[in-house]
Amino acid sequence: MIQAIFKFLLNILATLVQVVVWPINQIIVNALPDLSDKITQVTNGFNTLFSGMSWALGMLPNSILVTLVFIVSVEIIKHSIYLSTHTLTKLWTILYKIKFW
Repeated sequence: MIQAIFKFLLNILATLVQVVVWPINQIIVNALPDLSDKITQVTNGFNTLFSGMSWALGMLPNSILVTLVFIVSVEIIKHSIYLSTHTLTKLWTILYKIKFW
């Protein structure tokens, strides 16, 4: 019984939130341009690009593919470490300039 009352109150609250937010949603939807055609074009471009790449990679032996995946993984890891340390050093210099301690 309590669960039904709680569910009913939550439904009423959700309906009130939808009624309040609906005009704002309509303003945003009508103010922004429709990008679905552009998204479809970009998606088709990526599909075309990667279908050719997957065909070309399918011609290579498995050992070469494993080596390429390893090299790309190492490069991604190196780049991630570089970005994180660069960000931490920038943050440290900003905090040092502010001198909280």
